[in-house]
Order: sequence, then C-alpha cells, then structure tokens
Amino acid sequence: MRSSYIIALIVTWIGVSGCARWEAPETKSRVIFPKSRIDLDAVGLELGIAQLDSSQSATFESFWALLDQQALPLELRKRLDQNGIRAAVMPSRAPAILHELVGPQPIVIEELNKLEKQLHEKGLLREKERMISHERISNREGEPHSILVSDFHPEISWVVRNGAREVPGFGKSVRGIMTVTTFPQGDGSVRLIFGPEIHHGQTRPQMADRSFLKEDRQAINRIDDLKFDVTLRPGESIVIAPTQDIAEMGKLFFGATQTETGSPGPPNRPVPTHRMLLIRVVQTQMDHLFSDSNLVEKLTTSSRY
Repeated sequence: MRSSYIIALIVTWIGVSGCARWEAPETKSRVIFPKSRIDLDAVGLELGIAQLDSSQSATFESFWALLDQQALPLELRKRLDQNGIRAAVMPSRAPAILHELVGPQPIVIEELNKLEKQLHEKGLLREKERMISHERISNREGEPHSILVSDFHPEISWVVRNGAREVPGFGKSVRGIMTVTTFPQGDGSVRLIFGPEIHHGQTRPQMADRSFLKEDRQAINRIDDLKFDVTLRPGESIVIAPTQDIAEMGKLFFGATQTETGSPGPPNRPVPTHRMLLIRVVQTQMDHLFSDSNLVEKLTTSSRY
C-alpha cells in the first residue's frame, strides 16, 4: 500500500514538471510567433491609409517635399502625374511632420454643431481618427495583397492616359483597389509591385483568378498602364497620393466623395479632401520575420494595429 502511494506521488510530480516546462512566458507588449510558423519567403508590411482634410493642404505639401521623389524613374513619375497620382519614398526615420499630418483631428468647439457640443459637454465626443486603416500583414513571395484605397463612388467616369493614348471608362458602385506583390531580393531588400484596379458594378459569380472555382465579385479593370514597382529596404516606405489638383485617376483612388464632404456642420469646418496610402517594409525573411516587433520603428503611433 505504501509503495503504491509513493509511485502515485512520483507520477504526479513528473506530470506537473512536464506541464510547467511547456508554459508560455508572459508577454505584455507583443506576441512572439514561433519561428516554425514564419514562411521563409514572407515579408512583413505595415499598411496605413490616412484621410486628410482641407485644413492640411499646406502641411501635406511640406511633408511631400521631405520625401525622396527621385527614387522612382522620371518616366514613371511623368506617367503617374499624367493620371493624377504621385509616389515617393520615405526614409526609415519618418519626418516628424507625419505624426502631425495623420494624428487624430483635434476637437474645435467653435466648429461643432449643437448635438456634438452636447456630446462634448458630457465627455462623449472623441477625436476623429485620420488613420482610417492601419495594420500589419505577412505577405508571401509573389502573392498579391489587395488594399481597398478609395471610398465608395456611386458612379464615376475615368480616363487612363499613357502618353497620347487615352482609355475612357465609366462604372457604378466603384471602388479603387491597390494590389501590392512582394519579391524578397535576398540582400534584405524587397521589390514591391503595385497594380491599381477598378472594381465596379453589381456583385455576380465570376471565375476566380487562381482556381477553377467561381466567386462572387464585381467586375475588375486592371490598370496595367499605371502598374509600377519600387525596391525598398526594411524601415523604408512608399507613399502614394493624388496630385495637388486631385483629378483624373487620383480622384477615383484618393479623392473625397460627396458622401464624405456632405456631412452637416458649420461652414468653417474642415472637410475631407483626399487620402494617402503608406506602405512600409517592416522585416524580410532575413530578419526572422516578426521575431522582434520593435526592430523597426512604427510608421506612426496615431492608431493601433
């Protein structure tokens, strides 16, 4: 009887020791992914879309002047500009003005309507976030990731220009999508290919791109004339926005819609004007992807992932 009791104690001790050995350590500020879950060809990207308003025009142009526009070939910049789009590279240490540009919209009591003032007096009115989308993703080599850039356009016409050639189009229920495809270069840098797409019309069954299955989706116009690529190192970002006149394809992808600009309020209240897309390379497969989320400084602290 005594020997059975001792054996039971030994078995219990072994079981407790085994469980303790596999307990995960507490992590307060970040999640550590096991290395076995990380694909060797994956790239960590930080994606952000900011909605800017009419009070920020001068601030945005000051910010744009600090970016490296020469990182993109002149011919490409001319083609994008012809279509109302501009792009530039931001260094790993973002200009301080970026945080001012994408930070929450401050509450100005004089610009509030009656209901908003009542909410403000009760402490229920919060600052409006300018970063309307902010996330981190892990993207496999050659895998396109779709980013919904524009707001919903009930209907809109467009013209794609490439030199003297013009291709017009028109659609209802229109959204501008930007796909980004990543190709790690082996030296720590990443080649990113951007493909603008226009999704429009009613959702109906269509053949999927990478299989024989059908999926419910809108009609897709891929704008190959505006497809471009850029090579970045970890920490660097590409910034894509409309040209200053917010016209052409820049209006479709980044311009404010009537829904955005038609909100009630005092006449001096800033109204949405355009969006900008920011994509930063966080880490590559050479950096043991996501093994340390603090390796590269965050793009902005204005909103949480």
